[in-house]
Amino acid sequence: MIRVMHPLFVHLHIAFFVMAFVAMYTWLFRGMASSVFEDRVYRFSRANTWAGMVTLLLSMVAGLRDATVGTVARFTGPVGGWLLVKVALAVILVVVYGTFLHWSGRKRSYLQEDRSAMLWCLATQLVGIILVIVITAIGTMLVFYQDLLPRFPLSFLQ
Repeated sequence: MIRVMHPLFVHLHIAFFVMAFVAMYTWLFRGMASSVFEDRVYRFSRANTWAGMVTLLLSMVAGLRDATVGTVARFTGPVGGWLLVKVALAVILVVVYGTFLHWSGRKRSYLQEDRSAMLWCLATQLVGIILVIVITAIGTMLVFYQDLLPRFPLSFLQ
């Protein structure tokens, strides 16, 4: 069961957010090159962001469980501060992608007709994918290279 749950809770939201980012910027660059902004590509980005948000929230619940009773890294351990950093970044990620969903849902016609909504959507997808990369890097270090991370205990939990 663990072998099935790990990919669902750790990797699935990453895949959805990467697809959303690629689709959003494909929509932009193809539209700029051809003057035809395909709404279906933009909607694909939006659908992937929704799916990514759902799986991210599930991942956050699973991560909190692992950080409290897990065996790899815990809040009370020597790298507990890194887990707190991941939690904070994940909350920011929810806000960033929530902002994307808000702005992308405001305009019922074509996105390129509303410059501010378009800029918000492009900016939030860029910031979101950067956060995904940072959170993934910290998670990888916590799981596979914990000895290379500087110790960062949460002193108030010790």
